[in-house]
Amino acid sequence: MMIQKRIVVGLVASAMAATAQSAVLSSSDETQFELNVEAMAGVFSASEDYVGDDGRTWQEGFIKPTFVVSHKLPNGIQAYAGLGAIALGTAGDGDAAGLTSGNEGQVDLENAYLGFRSSSNLIDLSVGQQTFQLGDGFLIAGDAISLGDLGAPGVDVDRGGAYYLAGKKSFSNTAILKLNPEGNFRGDMFWLQSNNPYHQDTSLAGVNLEYVDEKLGTLGASYLSVLDVDQGSGLGLWDKRKGMNVVSVRGQGSLGVENLFLSFEYVKESGGDSAVKNAGNAWYVEAGWTFADVPWSPNVNYRYAQFSGDKTETTKNEAFDPLFFGFTRGFGTWFQGEVASNYAGPANSGNDVSRIEISASPRADLQVGAQYWKFSPQDDAPDLAGSEVDLYALWSITDNWIFSPLLGVYMPDGDAVVAAQGNDDSNIYAQAVVMYFF
Repeated sequence: MMIQKRIVVGLVASAMAATAQSAVLSSSDETQFELNVEAMAGVFSASEDYVGDDGRTWQEGFIKPTFVVSHKLPNGIQAYAGLGAIALGTAGDGDAAGLTSGNEGQVDLENAYLGFRSSSNLIDLSVGQQTFQLGDGFLIAGDAISLGDLGAPGVDVDRGGAYYLAGKKSFSNTAILKLNPEGNFRGDMFWLQSNNPYHQDTSLAGVNLEYVDEKLGTLGASYLSVLDVDQGSGLGLWDKRKGMNVVSVRGQGSLGVENLFLSFEYVKESGGDSAVKNAGNAWYVEAGWTFADVPWSPNVNYRYAQFSGDKTETTKNEAFDPLFFGFTRGFGTWFQGEVASNYAGPANSGNDVSRIEISASPRADLQVGAQYWKFSPQDDAPDLAGSEVDLYALWSITDNWIFSPLLGVYMPDGDAVVAAQGNDDSNIYAQAVVMYFF
């Protein structure tokens, strides 16, 4: 559907720079200057929170302009570069998880990269500050977590806020080599450096190989290694990450069956430089069907995902490290549950998740959907069991403007989440977000 393509392309971090609408400032046979603008603003409200208040109401926003230039060299190679900034912030009470206070605001460099692409697109090499997505974004979908002022002495994780909207997506430094030979195989080699205090300045390197069949789908396999972590900094959540090795296999496509969607991924984490070695894993399977001949073209989708939790009886760390997951295909991928993943927990570690989604397009410019989520703890992870229902709409007002309201009801069940919320009442959550792409 047109609306699905436009919204997903507009919001997915890895596709934004390449596919969003842009203004051509100057163009000749050899050189082109463009301006891309991405902006979002939203109002949010939760009847319950996880910091001991009686619910919270807050606002978030960001604007991100990027200038892009491309130039054809005499040997057919195309040189390209991007330079962009971001202004972002949070106002009001701060978010329901207490990860922002409502007093955040920042202007910062967001994109600063240089690249060269061969005339046949066989080789594409780029370096600098930019985003990167691996596969479906299950492990890497930019560096998108943006916390604010936690009000904790000695803890500085402030990245400017706008926690939910996650406008900051670029790694502070990268080297990315993309290989696209003729045929079905393609690959990537990448080095990524984060300066995000939440991620404790993690750096990693990896390789990725994919087999792409336009009719059947894509199969991929990746290996990456975490090179460094600033242990003890930030919130100290990822001290065991340094030296960890990660192997992933995945697939996505239709197998040549029109209206069918299938997707899966399995990830194994091992090793590490600390005395406690990593031994986590995660996987998911997903299937969907679009009833294309029925009015509104409804789609039904089911996904089951499992993320290992730590086991107290062993000397290893079995808790799955979700690395740099982010928002990719739409609501719930990979922030699973608007309340659960963003505020209440769990967030892709120590839990299993079932999701049923029904969506439809009453008009070419409108998509509506409903999701039901069920969360259960894994192994000896904190009991963050619960369920959630989310209703959403995506209205493409014009080619540049999108409006998206969402209403969610989160029902806590596990001891840990009930304690964090202070009761077992349903959390009524609402948001309205306006998006602009140019």
